[in-house]
Amino acid sequence: RMRVGTRVEARYRGRSKKYPGKISRVHADGSFDVAYDDGESETRVEARLITALGGGDSDSDRGSSDKLREGDAVEARYRGREKYYPGKIDRDRRDGTYDIAYEDGERETRVEARLIRKKRGSSRSRSRSRSRSPSRGRMRVGTRVEARYRGRSKKYPGKISRVHADGSFDVAYDDGESETRVEARLITALGGGDSDSDRGSSDKLREGDAVEARYRGREKYYPGKIDRDRRDGTYDIAYEDGERETRVEARLIRKKRGSSRSRSRSRSRSPSRGRMRVGTR
Repeated sequence: RMRVGTRVEARYRGRSKKYPGKISRVHADGSFDVAYDDGESETRVEARLITALGGGDSDSDRGSSDKLREGDAVEARYRGREKYYPGKIDRDRRDGTYDIAYEDGERETRVEARLIRKKRGSSRSRSRSRSRSPSRGRMRVGTRVEARYRGRSKKYPGKISRVHADGSFDVAYDDGESETRVEARLITALGGGDSDSDRGSSDKLREGDAVEARYRGREKYYPGKIDRDRRDGTYDIAYEDGERETRVEARLIRKKRGSSRSRSRSRSRSPSRGRMRVGTR
């Protein structure tokens, strides 16, 4: 009754307690490899230590209407958590697992079929996505925030650098520190949750724009131009003196207002700047 994909409970390492999982491989000696739901795996488990669930059916024993196919709109329990998040089947691994491309940009590989359901209605899935956290709808990449670094009581300013499918956020702090998967409850959006990209059309940065930027986050601004828009709230800058800098945050850049001002700032980088050029000994 047991084959690859069969849902089972097995006594991990022969212990008395049984843990849920599925058969990932059947060996010729009558033993089985088990992939447990908590992420653990075990090889060559004896049949006496395994109990088949649901009559021994496997994940592939779905009705044709419920069979998952590449491109299907689905909802999946990201990392096995309770909530379902909308996305689509990006790849069928042919072993009862699937790669999911979530609507918020996250990706997850080898998700078990039991954690996936076909998307029944767009309104329902959208409401689930928005309910991940109270501030989820207001925070996105580039949003200015204050966050409690490592859960401490004091809040530090920064911005959202990535939004995860589980409702947590990566934060790039103004002092240069960064933190991954910060819970929404530890973050407060500033200024109504607007991001650096929510500039007026006149202030929006575009490739080719003449700008001044705070090189490596320093206080002074140096003239250059936008060489590339990374589409994540950061930009590559080609400075007038030949220097280049990648992934500069929008908060460190301003449009160039006047050439005389920018030239004087450029010259202030070092006292001898005006006397040195290519080939100078």
